[in-house]
Amino acid sequence: MSDHYCEFPFEEHRAEPDGDLYMSVQEALSAGWLKTQIWSVVTCDDSNTWTYGPSHHYVNVLGFIATKEPHDNETYYHEEGDES
Repeated sequence: MSDHYCEFPFEEHRAEPDGDLYMSVQEALSAGWLKTQIWSVVTCDDSNTWTYGPSHHYVNVLGFIATKEPHDNETYYHEEGDES
């Protein structure tokens, strides 16, 4: 597993037309993304950190995003959020 504690480095593609997170992997697949391009966006209770990881996560998932860059199912990006 590879953990990176930095801003998510890829351009996020979200659900159209409102730009919200995809609510399911299937919704992102239906929009034309490959499963390897879909990332889960997860937060932990009492945490101000968002974690971007493989799409197979389902606990504390806020939603899903897609990127042109595929993931390897082992890489995670932990991004500190804004407390406001």
